[in-house]
Amino acid sequence: MPPDRAADPRLRLALAWIAGFTLIDSSVVSLALPDIARAFDRSVGDLAWIGTAYLLALAATLLIAGRLNDLYGSRHVLGIGAVAFAVMTAACGLAPSYELLIAARVGQGIAGGILYTVSLAIVVTAFPPDRRATAIGIYFTSGALGAVLGPPLGGFLTDVGGWRLVFLAQLPLPALVAIGSWTLLPAGGGRPRPMDLPGLATASVLLVAVMLAVLELAAPGMALVAGVAALVALVALVAFVVVERRAAEPAVNLAIFGNARFVSATLAGAGAWFAIMSSVTYSAFYLQLGRGMSAADAGLLLLTGPMLALVFFPYAGRFVRWMGVDPALRLGLALLVATAAGMLTWGASTPIWWVVVVLTVQGAGIAIALVASADDAMAQFRPEEAGTGSALFNSLRQLGAALGVAVPAVAFELVAAGDRSADAALGGSTAAFAVRLAVLCVPLAVALAVGRRGRRRRGPAEMSEATA
Repeated sequence: MPPDRAADPRLRLALAWIAGFTLIDSSVVSLALPDIARAFDRSVGDLAWIGTAYLLALAATLLIAGRLNDLYGSRHVLGIGAVAFAVMTAACGLAPSYELLIAARVGQGIAGGILYTVSLAIVVTAFPPDRRATAIGIYFTSGALGAVLGPPLGGFLTDVGGWRLVFLAQLPLPALVAIGSWTLLPAGGGRPRPMDLPGLATASVLLVAVMLAVLELAAPGMALVAGVAALVALVALVAFVVVERRAAEPAVNLAIFGNARFVSATLAGAGAWFAIMSSVTYSAFYLQLGRGMSAADAGLLLLTGPMLALVFFPYAGRFVRWMGVDPALRLGLALLVATAAGMLTWGASTPIWWVVVVLTVQGAGIAIALVASADDAMAQFRPEEAGTGSALFNSLRQLGAALGVAVPAVAFELVAAGDRSADAALGGSTAAFAVRLAVLCVPLAVALAVGRRGRRRRGPAEMSEATA
């Protein structure tokens, strides 16, 4: 491996970008679900597990992937994860039964957790602190582009060759990541340390249980499952804390949760993903059920926010550097709160231009909040802990995304009460938007409180590089 290519941060950023874009799989499958239902003669309820199995497996893998990255290096871990993702993607596309498709989706989720965690760690370690925010902004365009292209691309591939082509067409992406990991990343890892298997196991059970409880929170007839999952999560949380306090080399140093900057930044990242998922879901309900718009017209309107975020992400890092992480983080969250309040003004006769304005400003807030939160959260970790930092940050982002779908659903259903008339949908949407506003006020309040403590202090990652 030529050392100059291994040292070029731009090539490593490109590799991380492709690895991040590989996770388009989470959205590209959505429009193939009806075709899968016909192929295997399954109900809509059964199809939910195609997404749920993937998300739960991904959540279970994050911390393990982060620890492996810190111990053995990104080159080996990303390469193995990419190969596994390719194998599992092919298994999905060739699955002869619904049960084997779900099993392959679990495998995809495990490999996806590796790509999700290691790709961000690569970006963080490839650039010095003064260039990191810009690199993170460029990296996040991969996820934004995947969110924009996923559904229409999935629909096109399904029309052309059926649902199997949706999976098989993705194979070149993990293949590129596997080749790039072995040619562009340096060999080696961190100092030899124990894996802390008890800590990783309890953490994985905790994340899966929390995600399952959240995902089933508003699902019809799943209250018992959500309750049991919540109980398991509580037991796993206690076990995790006990195990990590006793471990000589804990997988997660619990002291990080006493770091106000990390807590504030991760809450902001979770809040941004809460805003993304809740906006897409409940704005669609408002436009289609409340305003009677077609799915195609509503889809075009809902693209305004992601499209602005996609365009703005490459510049968001420069904006964060110019403005400063603290002010930028507060501005991004303030825009999310303001647009959440703006959604409360939406009614039966709201002008469409106002809907577009709210969604557009929200897109800018999401881009600023995500870049600033990732930059500040990862600054609290040393370079050799980048994998663990990425895993923790992404774990809370995943939880925020799940909460964005589930929590407003409770308010929507309480008000709509099963009625799918336009008036009921408008009332339910308003209730969901009110919950969005209340939730998004929390990370903003925390960011404001942390900001009052004074100027931003450098985290361990920045201090270690400054003294190197």
